[in-house]
Amino acid sequence: MLEIFDWYARRMPAPLLLPLSLPLGRQMKTEQFFLYENARMIETAFGFIHNNEIKGDYVEFGVFRGRTFVEACNAARRYGTKEMRFFAFDSFAGLPEISEKDAGGAFKTGQFSAARNVFEQALRRNRVDRSRVHVVEGFYDETLKAERRKELGIERVAIAWIDCDLYASTVPVLNFLSEVLVDGALLIFDDWYCFNGHADRGEQRACAEWLAANPQIKLVEYQNFHWAGRSFIVNRLDSLDSERAAS
Repeated sequence: MLEIFDWYARRMPAPLLLPLSLPLGRQMKTEQFFLYENARMIETAFGFIHNNEIKGDYVEFGVFRGRTFVEACNAARRYGTKEMRFFAFDSFAGLPEISEKDAGGAFKTGQFSAARNVFEQALRRNRVDRSRVHVVEGFYDETLKAERRKELGIERVAIAWIDCDLYASTVPVLNFLSEVLVDGALLIFDDWYCFNGHADRGEQRACAEWLAANPQIKLVEYQNFHWAGRSFIVNRLDSLDSERAAS
């Protein structure tokens, strides 16, 4: 049922979509609802960068079984984003050991484990162009180094999807992105409102500390999705200053 509605939703006028989607949403299981909402957010994100002519790669941290990643690849194809590359970062071993700063929540060590071949099967099943996909396996404190970013040739990121759940995992992700998020990029947090929505926990805490350490980056609130996700538009003050100086 979800797949059928998804097909029609992409072709349906916006005024008709909401009244039809609400009754269907009541029939969805929790997992189906999350998948649908993630797909909706991906479609919105690619529409945003397409209409604003923002160039760069797609990076996803925490790909699990690959559904959101596949949605991104499909959206890029629909919008004719031929130069975009897709980077998947995951340990494929579930969450790392829960640190003291992430203790007391609902997350557990090893949770959300899915073998790499499950992810790659999803790519094959959906006929994703593998020549544009790069998979980086390992825990983030080991793989998200500046040297690795240069090896991968990541210089411009247009969309970053962060599904890290934990503060300890989100910190290295944001540091990895500091120099490569372009002005107008979308920064999407899948677990923003976890830990009962407390601003001093999880992804929210990591983001607040990152912004404090990087005053050249400002985030504009964009859209929420499902019960835990939130997205932002990246404004780079250093980019704006450079443009003013050039003019």
